[in-house]
Amino acid sequence: MSKYAVVKIGSSQEKVSVGDVLSVPANFKLESKTPILMSARKGSLITDEKKLSKYSVNFELLDEKKSKKLNIFTYKNKSGIRRKLGYREDIKIVKVKSISTGKGEEEE
Repeated sequence: MSKYAVVKIGSSQEKVSVGDVLSVPANFKLESKTPILMSARKGSLITDEKKLSKYSVNFELLDEKKSKKLNIFTYKNKSGIRRKLGYREDIKIVKVKSISTGKGEEEE
């Protein structure tokens, strides 16, 4: 994996390369993202914002589903108050289609 980019997805940052499959929040927009950090070739890193604005990461939607269930249990001692509920978040499964320059050239 010589070429990769670090992209901000939701509240976290993900290291992605072409062909990676990610699960992202449901409010994630599939438009091209500008990377935060870029490694165009092995051994070189680009962190300058002007140079990074030339690159874009394109995503492809594979599936929409719900995440694994999170069980939430609240309990108060000596009062008999117990509450159990579950929560499942909507997520999208996306694939990194390409990491390209602003000139429309795809680099693989």
